Amino acid sequence: MPDSVALEAFFFRALNANALVESLDEEGRLDSPPTVDSETGSEALTSFSPKAQVQAHRMGEVYKLLYCLENSVRELVESALREAYGADDWWEKGVLEKIRKSADNRKKDDLKARWHGPRGESPINYVDFPQYADVIVDQWTLFEDLLGDRDWVVSYFNEMNRTRRALAHTGRLAAADVSRMELRVEDWIRVVG
Repeated sequence: MPDSVALEAFFFRALNANALVESLDEEGRLDSPPTVDSETGSEALTSFSPKAQVQAHRMGEVYKLLYCLENSVRELVESALREAYGADDWWEKGVLEKIRKSADNRKKDDLKARWHGPRGESPINYVDFPQYADVIVDQWTLFEDLLGDRDWVVSYFNEMNRTRRALAHTGRLAAADVSRMELRVEDWIRVVG
């Protein structure tokens, strides 16, 4: 009997130790943080905790996916509208007035911050992510052949915006959320090519 109790206790401690290691790994506490950001060369990162540095690095990889996705959406929307309405009229004829006003206000606000560069030359750069779905749905005849299902588009942008907001506001995504985002980005690529 004492041997079985000791064995059970050993297994219990091993399970707890494994759970602790998994938790520490998920929090980034087992990784070595970079001492200098390889992209920007910024040594300022070393002023922050190793945990924050590792998490920032992990979320930076997810942000790359988001950046590519959002720019892919912008390119698709603008090119479809330019093709349909021409280079001079695509913005006025292809984008709802409330979205144009919102984008114009955002651009005016950005212009006040003269120390900061512009988001881009095109007014599409000032549209909020969920508003792309509104433009697509409003101009559905231009996108139907490519995207196929209007409800999927609305659902897709709503779901992806939740992840986008978390990243944009320096939130940390769980591993399951990152996996879901990767799958959803692959869905977009599969649909639009």
